[in-house]
Formats: sequence, C-alpha cells, structure tokens
Amino acid sequence: MKPRKNSAATAALFAVALLACAGGWAGPLEDARAKVEEYRALARTAASPAAMLAPSAQAPDRALLLDALDLYRAAGADKSADPALLGEYAGVLEETGYYDLAAETWDRMAGVDAANAAAHHAAAGRNWAQSGDYGAQRAYDALQKALDGGVSGVKAADAWYWLGHLRHRDGLYDGARQAYVGALQAQPDLTRAVIGLAILDARDGKIAEASAVLDKLGQAAQPHDVETRVMLKKALYDFEAARGTFADEPALNAAYARLLYRAGRLPDAALAARRATDQNPQDVDTLNFLGAILLQTGSTDQARQVYEKSLAAKADQPNVEKVLSQLKAAPR
Repeated sequence: MKPRKNSAATAALFAVALLACAGGWAGPLEDARAKVEEYRALARTAASPAAMLAPSAQAPDRALLLDALDLYRAAGADKSADPALLGEYAGVLEETGYYDLAAETWDRMAGVDAANAAAHHAAAGRNWAQSGDYGAQRAYDALQKALDGGVSGVKAADAWYWLGHLRHRDGLYDGARQAYVGALQAQPDLTRAVIGLAILDARDGKIAEASAVLDKLGQAAQPHDVETRVMLKKALYDFEAARGTFADEPALNAAYARLLYRAGRLPDAALAARRATDQNPQDVDTLNFLGAILLQTGSTDQARQVYEKSLAAKADQPNVEKVLSQLKAAPR
C-alpha cells in the first residue's frame, strides 16, 4: 500500500481544523456577522451630520456586504432550515440590494416558518416590489397573501405601503390612496405613506395641502428625497397635462413653487416663486426661497437683487445679511 502524499492543501486544511478545535477561528457565520456589523457601523457614522458635512465623506464599502454574503453561503445559510438564520441571510441580501434573491428567500421562509408566513410574505412582497417590473405581479401576490394572512403592526403597515406604491406606479390612484390610508391606520407615523398621499393630493390639484404636508415632514422626508422627486415630478406633469388650475393667489403660487422644487423642476419653481413675490412683496420666506433657487441655478446677480428685496421687507435677518454680504464681495 502506497503512503499518502502530504499535499499543501491537506496541510492547510489540517491547520484550519486545529485552529477551529482550539477556538482560534470563529467560522464563516461569525465572520459574516462581523462584516455586516462593520458595514452598519460605517453607515451610521457616514449618516451623522458631522460626517455628511465633511468634504471627505464617503459611503461605507458595499464590498463588506458582498464578502459577508459569500461567508453566509459558506456557512450554509442560503440552504438552512433554521428560520432565524435564513431570515438573517435574507435581510443582508436586501441590504445589499439583491431584492430578487431576498424575495425568493423570504418566499422560502414562508414555507419553513409557517407560523409567521404572513410576515414573511410581506417581506417577500416588499423585495419583489423593488426588483423591477418583472417582479411586480409576484409582489402583488405576496403582499395580498400577507394581508389576507393577518399580518399586523408595522409589518402590516409595510405591506399596505408597498401595495400602495405598486398601485401608484401602475396608475391605480384610487387603490393607491386606499392602501396608503391602510398603512397609516397600522402605523400613523409612517413617513413614506404620508408622502404618497401628499403626492396624490398634488396630482389632484390640492396644491396648498400637499406642499404643507411635505414641508411639515422636514428632515423626516430626506431619506425618501429621490423617490419623492420622481413620483412628484410625474404627479405635477399629470396635473398640468389635465389642464389643472388653481387660484392665482400668492400663497398658492408659493406652495406650487415648493412642490416644483421638490420635483427637481428648478426653473419652473423660480417662475412660480417670482409670481408669488410679485403678488406679495412682503413674503420674505418666499423671497428667500427664490433667492436660494437662483443661487442654485447660478443666477447670482438675480439672487442678490432678491435678497436685497427681502431685507428691505424685513431688516432683521442675519442669515440673509450674511449671504448678501458674500454675494457683494464675490467677483463678478
């Protein structure tokens, strides 16, 4: 009988086995969790006000999550029958942006953990809704299963919201409104649902109401700015295409200017704000808003003139005085 050769690979495996037995190697699952936690810690730091204002601010490295997913698979998480581990893996897939894979995993969870199937259907529906047009019908089906299955609390709110989002996207506006209301009944402070209803109001020509709601949300709406801009832009174009009108009053023109700005239509926002300030030259809030738009679009001379009008209307405005001083000092 020939002696077995000691290959380098065999030696390496033996060393790893010794480390594992001695407790010197945590294993792929623990390593995966460590990488996810490292990513989340970096994300929390990057989201802090100080970090966002720093010139060198950077988003956390997504490669940490990709490495974590490889380690989860090495630990067998993707084929696990343990609901906790499978759910953990699905959550990281979603966090990485692999919505279709996350949705498929949550779908499997509904079979593995039948007692909580409704909640897993809700999570699957949320991910299918974000996976592109090809996942839309599966999203509708999963969300309906969640709601029919009696999902409750914040998970019910999530299911209603994503059902509203799908209907909104597909032009089913009455159904979208009904779903957003359902979301708010389950979770009254769900910002995304409040935004959805405000956008529907804007489409229906309820200009003052929509603008007031979005203004009141303030910083709470910031995480949803991109989605809000896309959906609000379409809503306002729909309103205009239907020859929607509102009273030519300064307050409504100012409100419309703010909606246009949120929709990314800066030149149109400036026109509406200018109309409002022509009608009411004492409205310093809208004058300052107009000045900010003009600065953002590079019209510095016009911005300076608008800020001068604002100070003429109300003298005690230190921030406006500072901006105006900088504009006057800047070379032309």
